[in-house]
Amino acid sequence: MMTMEDLLGEKPMSWLLLALAEPLNGQVLMVLSMDNNCSATSFDMELCAEKLKSLGVQVAADEWRRLIQDAVLTPEVRRYMFYNSRVFQIAIAVVFYVSLWTNIYSMVRLCSFGRYWEASVLVTLAAVVVTVVVILVIDRRQRKINMNTDVRLAAVNEIFIKHSLILGITDALDGPHNILQLWFVHFSPERCLQSLSAHITDLQRTREVMAQQLLVIFSGCYVRLLVTGQLPRAVAGGHLEQSSEPCLCQFIETTVLNTHRSWFMGR
Repeated sequence: MMTMEDLLGEKPMSWLLLALAEPLNGQVLMVLSMDNNCSATSFDMELCAEKLKSLGVQVAADEWRRLIQDAVLTPEVRRYMFYNSRVFQIAIAVVFYVSLWTNIYSMVRLCSFGRYWEASVLVTLAAVVVTVVVILVIDRRQRKINMNTDVRLAAVNEIFIKHSLILGITDALDGPHNILQLWFVHFSPERCLQSLSAHITDLQRTREVMAQQLLVIFSGCYVRLLVTGQLPRAVAGGHLEQSSEPCLCQFIETTVLNTHRSWFMGR
């Protein structure tokens, strides 16, 4: 089984560049990674700038570096992301299980219910069920848009979407380390912009400007769900070439605008 170290290499910060002559919408072009457990680490911005140039993206480095720094690299945001990471949630789940088991067992013994082994089995089952429910609730919450990370990338995506790139951030486990990954995904917004603009016009008679804002604001959430495989399959054809996953405008229309168009299976 491939580990995170196999994917990212031996260095704590690394990149992944997929050589594509003509990248498709939804195709990952580059991934930057960093160890969020160490406050001294950061994304390799110099390497990122070089790779963006090799992709033909001509953007002033000072501008997007500052926006990425403000969006996800400030101490407050990094602490928030760590406290919402898999590492921290696993630790909380273990502590919750032990505490719950101890409290339930104490109550059962205090009431002199059954024999020792019967009480132990009952308490263990109850603690496991409650812990699993808590974990599922937390996992379901994580699937929703994270206002403190996804939307914070809106300013960065406002720049990069003009160059057919959208960014998203995820966290992953590498042993005891919480690895943050910044994903650069190719996405040409023209067709999604036209479709979403027409849809918004039908709903609210607003300008095309609102569609652009929606693409920018929710692109970070879209990338996070795309690269982690959490997007549902789309029934109708979208703007992702050779893919059954919804495009950006389908995602916004169904999950944000809450329309009744049957884009997704099971919805």
